[in-house]
Amino acid sequence: MTTVTNKTKIISVEGKVKVIRQIQNGKKEADGNREFGIINSTSQTIRKNRTKISNAFEQNGSRTKRFRKPERTDVDEALLKWFKQEK
Repeated sequence: MTTVTNKTKIISVEGKVKVIRQIQNGKKEADGNREFGIINSTSQTIRKNRTKISNAFEQNGSRTKRFRKPERTDVDEALLKWFKQEK
């Protein structure tokens, strides 16, 4: 008996924005799913979180794949301050 394994497909923020734009332009969601190799529930989650995704893309561009906040914001702010001073 053979088993089928599903690999998790991680889409960058830029890819998620492309999915959102295709849906907004009237393209069928199933066509976009095939193009990006994602399942229906993934595209529904992208559609549900479209404002968060769009805001993150505007702030960070296509540099990130995930939305993570630092665990210790004080350390993150101090590091950013130091980095700007050394620049």
